[in-house]
Amino acid sequence: MSRAGGPDFRAMGLDMTNLQRTALGAAATCALVVALATVSLAEAQQAAAQKDVRLAVALAQADASDASRGKGLVESSGCFDCHRIGDRGSRLGPDLSDIGSRRIPDRLKQALVVPDEEVLPENRFVRFVTKDGATITGRLLNQDAISVQLINPKEELKSYLRANLREYTIVDKGLMPPAEGKLTEQQVADIVSYLSSLKGS
Repeated sequence: MSRAGGPDFRAMGLDMTNLQRTALGAAATCALVVALATVSLAEAQQAAAQKDVRLAVALAQADASDASRGKGLVESSGCFDCHRIGDRGSRLGPDLSDIGSRRIPDRLKQALVVPDEEVLPENRFVRFVTKDGATITGRLLNQDAISVQLINPKEELKSYLRANLREYTIVDKGLMPPAEGKLTEQQVADIVSYLSSLKGS
């Protein structure tokens, strides 16, 4: 109160200043939260758009590609050394007979260009050394506390007792070589087109 008994406007002015500062601080915080949320939403939308663009590009390449050329490339590039299509090829690697019904073109292209980015557990290879010094490599089929079962490059089913193994390693990367730098974009697109047509029987 002032000496005259009325309100102390100077004190009230000081209180109002503090209140204004508090309000401004809260408003700034809200604005920052909204801005960050807007940026996060924009980034999410941009990532989704880029994914859609990659898928559209892959589909466009598949449309412009030639499945018959892709088939010829698969047959001449050593793919059957590991893979099987129908009754032709090896059982060492994944069977591709119905790969077109299991993978979209974009993922097929990824599997060709950078195959190590996604290796499914059932396609893992193991490498171990027996106690007599033999090195064994093959695709892991099953394992338990007593033994390990695999299929070797000769397509032979083998079982080994863990007690007879000196070293045992599950290979993180697949054995498939990347197509990047070895095949042109058109050749990759042709192979993707062919693989996309494989729907099984």
